[in-house]
Amino acid sequence: MIGEGLLTGMKVTLGHWFGKKVTFCYPEEKITMTERFRGGHLAMDYKKCIGCQLCAMACPNKAITLKSVQDAVKRRHITSYIHDVGRCLYCNLCVEACATKALYWDKEYACSSWNREDMYHQVLTDDDMKFLDTAMEQSKVLAVEKAKKAAELIAKKKAEEAEKAKAQAQNEAQKPAAASEKPADKPKEKPIENHDGEAKPVD
Repeated sequence: MIGEGLLTGMKVTLGHWFGKKVTFCYPEEKITMTERFRGGHLAMDYKKCIGCQLCAMACPNKAITLKSVQDAVKRRHITSYIHDVGRCLYCNLCVEACATKALYWDKEYACSSWNREDMYHQVLTDDDMKFLDTAMEQSKVLAVEKAKKAAELIAKKKAEEAEKAKAQAQNEAQKPAAASEKPADKPKEKPIENHDGEAKPVD
């Protein structure tokens, strides 16, 4: 039949034309990455981070540089967290090493740049820095309260020890007085001997 191939081709074309669209107008539209996708920049749940630096130690390419500080109650907080995208292998070892599961990938795969300086990504956000300032101020208040409670406990312990020593001293002072007031023992009387030389008990 003449034109059979043309009809077959048109059938395929019309099927795709009215079928489900599978293309995206990139970069206006972006594909949603799966849960196990490893890529983009590192992101952090700052409130979970304990500043243990296990992520930086687990990185084989030393692509993570971070700085931490201790607050007044000796808790560590991250002040800077740099992810060097140019050196990163996306091996996911840093995420797996995180003890509190604070690290994850933001799945922003379009992170190319013309400048090397742009490859250094600061993971901490402005909200994280505000939280850091608040945590540092709260730690000072907690430190003052902790020192106050410790001082109260020490004062209470000293007062109890002083009271105990005073009571012991009073008990020691009462012992000689009680000994002096105790009546003297009567001298034992000798038994009276009768004419036969036998001892006669005294009534």
